[in-house]
Amino acid sequence: MLDSPRLSRAIEVVESVAPVPSSGMLAEYLELLVRWNRRTNLVSRASDPTDLLADALVDAAALTRVLETGDGTERSELRPRRTVADVGAGAGLVSFALSLLAPGLDLVLVESNTRKAGFLRRVAALGADRVTGGFEVVNARLEELEEGPRRHRLWRAAFTRAVWPPEEGWRRTAPHLTAGGLYIALAGPDATAPRGWSRAVYADLFPDAEGYGSRRLMWRSK
Repeated sequence: MLDSPRLSRAIEVVESVAPVPSSGMLAEYLELLVRWNRRTNLVSRASDPTDLLADALVDAAALTRVLETGDGTERSELRPRRTVADVGAGAGLVSFALSLLAPGLDLVLVESNTRKAGFLRRVAALGADRVTGGFEVVNARLEELEEGPRRHRLWRAAFTRAVWPPEEGWRRTAPHLTAGGLYIALAGPDATAPRGWSRAVYADLFPDAEGYGSRRLMWRSK
């Protein structure tokens, strides 16, 4: 399952800026994803799960570049115990990859679909003894976290991938961010950053981004 040209290329891209963990956890995640996807529509059955994980690894590495400095330029150590939220986490592909590349982060995965949230809890169990940060699954809509028993401590950053247009994502997530917190939208090659937002294409984030150079992310701070 890991014998994929796309996954090999993704690992090369990521390794140009950070070490990639051993293939063991990647294989465990893929096996779990394939098994659950037979009965729960986690990802499109027309997609290759290995290719999806490959793309998620590169997206997670791009996220670490921006989370480190706020602009994706110079690399420094990610401070542990930062809380980063994956809003609309789905199958948790990017957060799983992020937990491997930045194991000290406290990750919060917000997913309203109960079956997907159940899968995410199984994913959390995969890395329970290997990830030093948190991997909390919240089965709720984002709006439900603003008050009452679901009210939470504010996040240092939140990101989305293919959930909302960037400005709507900002409007929805900003109340949940600390002062200076970041909202980051992972976007495709044709996406345009709203006026006043920062952006970076992967060709600028990785010394070797062949196959991924036109992908981009954009962000805004609170």
